[in-house]
Amino acid sequence: MRISFGPFAFDRQSRLLWRDGNEIALPPRVLGVLELLIDRAGDVVARQDLLDAVWKDAFVTDTSLAEAISYLRQALGDDPQAPRYIQTVHRRGYRFLAVVSPAPNWGLTPDPPFAGASGARARSATLEDAKTAILWQLVPSLAALLCGALLGTIVWRTTRTPAPEPMVARFEIAPAAETTFDRGAPALAVSGDGRTIAWSGCEPSGACALYTRSVDRLEVVRLAGSEDASMPFFSPDGRWIGFFAAGKLKKIAAAGGSASILTDAPAPGGASWGPDGRIAFAGSRAGGISVVSEEGGAGITLTVPRADRGEVRHVYPAWLPRGGLLFTVLRTPEPDAPGELSAMAAAARDWKTLRGGVSRAALAAPGYLLLATGSDLQAATFDETALALTGGADSILTSVGGGRNVTGFAIGGGTLVAATSSPANGAARLAWADGADAATLARLTAIVISPDSRRAAGVIADGASDIWMADLESGTLTRMTFEGSNVSPAWSADGSRLYFASRTSGAFGLAMRRLDDRAVSPIRTASTGNVFPSSVAADGRIAVTIVGADGHTVVGLVSNTGGTIKVLAAGPFDEASPAFSPDGAWLAFESSESGRTEIVARDLRDGRRVPVSNGGGERPRWSADGRWIYFDAGQRLMRAAFDPAGSLRAPETVDTGHGRAVAVTPAGRVLVAASADGTDRALVVVQWLRELRQRLPLPVAVPR
Repeated sequence: MRISFGPFAFDRQSRLLWRDGNEIALPPRVLGVLELLIDRAGDVVARQDLLDAVWKDAFVTDTSLAEAISYLRQALGDDPQAPRYIQTVHRRGYRFLAVVSPAPNWGLTPDPPFAGASGARARSATLEDAKTAILWQLVPSLAALLCGALLGTIVWRTTRTPAPEPMVARFEIAPAAETTFDRGAPALAVSGDGRTIAWSGCEPSGACALYTRSVDRLEVVRLAGSEDASMPFFSPDGRWIGFFAAGKLKKIAAAGGSASILTDAPAPGGASWGPDGRIAFAGSRAGGISVVSEEGGAGITLTVPRADRGEVRHVYPAWLPRGGLLFTVLRTPEPDAPGELSAMAAAARDWKTLRGGVSRAALAAPGYLLLATGSDLQAATFDETALALTGGADSILTSVGGGRNVTGFAIGGGTLVAATSSPANGAARLAWADGADAATLARLTAIVISPDSRRAAGVIADGASDIWMADLESGTLTRMTFEGSNVSPAWSADGSRLYFASRTSGAFGLAMRRLDDRAVSPIRTASTGNVFPSSVAADGRIAVTIVGADGHTVVGLVSNTGGTIKVLAAGPFDEASPAFSPDGAWLAFESSESGRTEIVARDLRDGRRVPVSNGGGERPRWSADGRWIYFDAGQRLMRAAFDPAGSLRAPETVDTGHGRAVAVTPAGRVLVAASADGTDRALVVVQWLRELRQRLPLPVAVPR
């Protein structure tokens, strides 16, 4: 018996699959899976039923079934995100969706020949005449049957015509009026069905909130109660949106309502909501990935950065379908530097590196990852069983973003969203806030300006990380390090030396190089954790951030000749990024003691602490006269008048135009990463997975 579905026909007797009269070769196990699904079309067939029926007594795992389903979907041209034939029913099995009906011959095999007897000619004429008479009597009935058959054929051919496949559609959306997409963190999220887009949008004042929009509507909705929101992410059913705000991990109903606090997260580093109700998140400055229930509670640690490998922090977790995890390993405290894409299997305790030079990755579909590598967005094929990239990769920036600079992306249900800016040169432009060009510094991250404002130092991560110096007058770049991995540059008070963190193996330690000497001198300390310098006093003291084995960061002071590091405080909270006042009497630094990261100044003579910010703050820098402390608050650059008496002065926002502050000179001149026109857009591509599978087919593995 032959049956048909869509443009396909399946012959049960010969166990052959055809498409429009052409045979499609399939392995026996795959044909067995297809036959059982067809036999129970419309019903959910349990995985174990498929394994028992197709593999019988063979010892196999769900992997063999998954490979067979994948192979079958490729043969049918089916999309697992928008299936027409085979639907995955989570935790249960698979269901055959197409309508099954008897198939026409289509010339697949010849009709059986007529098997008449050889003695028919001896029949009597009387019998032949009787047959003729009966035949004439049946003519009206035969005519009616023929007309009915013809009508049935017409109806069948009409109903069997497959519905047109959904089109790949592109359009742009803009943030709400008088807002921009959050430029300080990944701003976008897409619901699992691909129908709703959420983002963190910020006003010129720096106040941010969550906004949503359906792909089939023009209205943009601001979610009340989502103030200070960043890094949104959807629950699997699309009913909830998680986000970071005010040092906490929170959730809010996508339809609106009150936000609920889930757990503490003073240093947001991305999150992912799993189908089992667990949320993986990064919430501490130098910690790993933790998990918390969707109902809230204390976070449980999954990963801890390995100091012996030079790891500083784990960020941007993403769940895999089988319970494994993707995340990015950072080897520098600077947030702009790329890291290493890593993967960990479910219930494993260690992880493996998949690829370097990746800022963030996400699962696009089974077998595919999306990778952000600088300003490039790439797709790569991925084997979740082996936790390995399988070789196939394609830059999708030109097909998605039209050559624009990708500043953030999200994917869900086959819908891709890429937030873009459109500067004239095709990339975000470094410039001074007063309008002067700073193209010389475009390749640098972690930029710090020398005390005399004539030079800048930063990191170029091209394979390994190295310290480079830029002459701001001549525009020349000079490489300062040549071996190992080198990050976190800091200038001496007289501008004659550069201090930095360096490693060839093990943890990061301190090192120094004079500008007039090519030799790099290590500075020996007793610390076993990663040590990163950030400020140097005139008397040679170095202010450092130490990453402990428990993932917490503490601030310390050490002589430029090495020795014991004096830790200033060691509480259950993080302190980092210390900066000396010009006279060396005060130290400003980040502290999460209040539950969110704020700027605090400490008198080094008596230990007295003075608050500097009360609305969040990072990366403090002093003005040359010591009267002001500059710091980052989200995408804003702030400055607060420093009062040694301890009264908190309301910080003021520093105008950075349409850009994000990258560095500040001691004189208060601001370097910004600026969009040329200041406009924000997000390109939306619906049914993008169809295009991806054509551009980058999965490697085909024949099921066992």
